[in-house]
Amino acid sequence: MAVATAETTRADWVSTMLFDRGYLARIRGEGIKVYLAIIEAADGRSDCSVTISLNRLMSRTGLSCPAVLDGLGRLEALGLVVSTTRQRGKVKTYYIPGPPDGPAD
Repeated sequence: MAVATAETTRADWVSTMLFDRGYLARIRGEGIKVYLAIIEAADGRSDCSVTISLNRLMSRTGLSCPAVLDGLGRLEALGLVVSTTRQRGKVKTYYIPGPPDGPAD
């Protein structure tokens, strides 16, 4: 009988979101890089918030500012991240929801 560890659970929710729920096919452009950078900043946890700057996202992904912003917009539209701060030019906090109960629309 396999025992679930914290690392297994973290990998499982990412796999569930990207593959089982079909979000990998729906994330366009460089959004996957932004999503993975946000997950990494959250130590692989879901159902939590992470505070990260635009500069850090650009550094971690190697993307330009417009590409990161476009990726964030797409991720928010899909419900994969939720911006919980709205101040322009400030470090933002993003909420990373866990896997939804059903398949992605």
